[in-house]
Amino acid sequence: MKYIQLNNTKLARIALGCDHYGETIPESVANKQLDIYLDSGGNLLDTAHVYGQDTVGGPSSSEQLLGRYLKANRNRKDVVLVSKGCHPPKEDMHASRIDHRAMVEDISRTLENLKTDYLDIWFFHRDDPEMPADEIIDMAQHLIDKKLVKYLGASNWTHRRIAQANAWANERKKTPFSISQIQWSLAHCTPEQWGDDTLVCMTEEARLWYEEQQMPVMAFSPQAKGFFSKMIAGVGETLSDRAKRRFVTDLNLSRVPRVRSLAEELGVTPAAVVIAYITSQKNPSIAIAGSSKVEQITDTLNGADLTLTEEQLAYLVGESSKR
Repeated sequence: MKYIQLNNTKLARIALGCDHYGETIPESVANKQLDIYLDSGGNLLDTAHVYGQDTVGGPSSSEQLLGRYLKANRNRKDVVLVSKGCHPPKEDMHASRIDHRAMVEDISRTLENLKTDYLDIWFFHRDDPEMPADEIIDMAQHLIDKKLVKYLGASNWTHRRIAQANAWANERKKTPFSISQIQWSLAHCTPEQWGDDTLVCMTEEARLWYEEQQMPVMAFSPQAKGFFSKMIAGVGETLSDRAKRRFVTDLNLSRVPRVRSLAEELGVTPAAVVIAYITSQKNPSIAIAGSSKVEQITDTLNGADLTLTEEQLAYLVGESSKR
C-alpha cells in the first residue's frame, strides 16, 4: 500500500468507499471488505452522513455500520475516518443545506453513528456557489475550535472556489480546506453526462491547479463502474444504463486498448492500471475503491503498490505512443 502525508496524518492512496453499506451491501459483506482492506495496509475509510439515509436528518446506515465494526474490531487510532455533511435534500439538489445549524446537526449525528468523538477529515458534501466562500470557512472554524474535526475538506467544489476559500482562510488565519474530493477517472466524465450539475468532475485545468498547489484529491468512481475491465473482458453490454451514459464515449473507448496493452505488459489487471492512473499523479492523489463484491475489492488492492511512470500516464490518455 502506498501512502501520502496530510500534515502529520498518513493516508492510504487507496481509500475504501463505504457508500451503500447496510443498504444494498449487507453488513456481512461490508465487514469482509473492511477486514480485507484494513489487513492489506489500508487505513482510510470514506463515508457520508447521506449514505444510506432515507430522509434528511434520518439515520445513515453506512456510518452506523462502520461504528459497530470499528467498536468491535479495530483501534480507532489505527484508522482515518472521513465523512461528509450538509448534503442537499435528495429530492432537490439545489436546495442548499450549508448553514451552521445543519452543519452542527449533521456532524453530531455522524459522531454518534461512528461511535467516536472526532473525525480525521470532514467534507462539505456539496458547495453553495451563491454563498461567499469566506462565510463557509468562518462557519467551519467552529468544528476545528471544538476539536470535532482535524482537517476540513471540500467535496464537489471547483478548484476556483477552493482557492477563494483558502485565500480567505490564510489571510484571516483560519483553517483552510486541506483536501478535495471530486469525480476523477481515466474514463473522462462531465456533470452533464453524470446527470448532476452539483457534482464536480476533474478537468485538465483543475488537475494542473491541484498539481501546482500540491493539494490532495480523493477521487470517487475512479474505476468508472468497471468500464475498462468490462470492455476489455468483452462484456461491455453488462454495464448499467447509467454507466453507459456516463462513460461510453469515443474518448474513453479510445483508451480501452491502451489500458489493455499496458496491463498485459505490466502483468496486472486493468483495474490495477486504472487505479494506478490516479495514485501515480504528481499531486497527492487517492483513489476511493468501492464495490458491492468482496472479490472486486481484492482485485483493486492487488495493484495497490503499482506506480506508473509519467510516460505511461501520458500513454494512457493518448498524449504519447510510447509506454
